[in-house]
Amino acid sequence: MIKFFRKIRYNLIETGKTTKYFKYAIGEIILVVIGILIALQINNWNEAQKSREQERQVLLEIISDLQYTNDNCEYVIHGRENNLNRTIYSQKAIIDIIDTNKKYHDSLGVYFRASNAYDEVDFKTSGYQSLVSVGTDLVQDTEIRSAIGKFYTSTISETKEAFDEVKLDFHDYMIDYFREKFTSENINSAIKPMHPNDFESLKQDKEYRQSLMTFMEVSEAYLESLEIMQKEISTLKKDIENYIDD
Repeated sequence: MIKFFRKIRYNLIETGKTTKYFKYAIGEIILVVIGILIALQINNWNEAQKSREQERQVLLEIISDLQYTNDNCEYVIHGRENNLNRTIYSQKAIIDIIDTNKKYHDSLGVYFRASNAYDEVDFKTSGYQSLVSVGTDLVQDTEIRSAIGKFYTSTISETKEAFDEVKLDFHDYMIDYFREKFTSENINSAIKPMHPNDFESLKQDKEYRQSLMTFMEVSEAYLESLEIMQKEISTLKKDIENYIDD
């Protein structure tokens, strides 16, 4: 093809048709430019397709991570033997028993044990880390990109802070009561009952009641943060799924 064009140019020059030669040369340049532009367009299209597929794979990983986190959150709230709902219920029951001056019975040992339980959610963030490593601009939809960023940098952080309050409160106030004023029943059970050494004295201990009340309040705040997070996961997961299916 190059030899063919050279031959045309040579013939035009040889026959003295200079004007036609220049017109031809300009036309040839235009064809070359058009060819380059087409090649660039094809290359850009290919790159866009690769980027779109990479975006899809990262978002699928984020969806999987969100599901894992939600399942683990559900386990902490409802699933495990000493789940968060049971902890709060037990704390309220004990406070009610103290306030109404009820007599002790052995079944309360399970409440005392459960009242000291707490557990942390396992957050899976590998998908978000993959996104950050390639650049969050990989996600073309600005609203979804913003929602993902908010969840992983704000929502998770706030939930962890709520858990840290529970953990800190337990170790600063409750653990000494746990060690000094109770005896665990040695039975083959997931929840080993924990009985107060002196129930009547414990009921009169205002500091114990106040500590338990505060521990219940931070546990409730932790539960609220988990429930908020679950709603956010549900919305974000659905939005991402709709986006990648378009």
